[in-house]
Amino acid sequence: MRRSRLTMLVVVAVLVVGAAMWWQAAEPVSRTARAPVTEALPSPRPSAPAGTRLTAVHLARMGHAVLDETGAVLFRYERDNPHEARSACLGDCAIVWTPVTTKGTPPVTGIDPALIDTIKRPEGTEQVTLAGRPLYKAATARPGEWTGQGTGHVWFVVRPDGRRNLNCLPGPVQ
Repeated sequence: MRRSRLTMLVVVAVLVVGAAMWWQAAEPVSRTARAPVTEALPSPRPSAPAGTRLTAVHLARMGHAVLDETGAVLFRYERDNPHEARSACLGDCAIVWTPVTTKGTPPVTGIDPALIDTIKRPEGTEQVTLAGRPLYKAATARPGEWTGQGTGHVWFVVRPDGRRNLNCLPGPVQ
């Protein structure tokens, strides 16, 4: 009888552990969106004039966001310190997440110009900041695409006031 209970406990434990392992394997390893997530851009669609231009928009699913002159959705990086005039995204990071650069302060639409500034990157270019945070865009993104939202719990679509947009996250974020 004692041996039977022990065998039963072992079988139940193996089933529980096996189910937990299967459940975890079914979860995606990365908390990023697998397929590109694109929204139609609001009218009028941003044109691509010479130079950087920032435009505040409201996307149907994402909500408040900032686009550059090409229609790219802009992001902020949580490892950047808004009180330091430097970017924490360097090297390979800056290849995947392209810094938004400019010459001089860019014109804005729907954004408080007092929130816009620039910082000097190590290679000498000027990177645009919004509320003290450097701005980036996903290197492979098409206009209106916000794939990358919530990546690593440190990349977020930026709102026109500089805060992170917490809509459409692929997983829980603190």
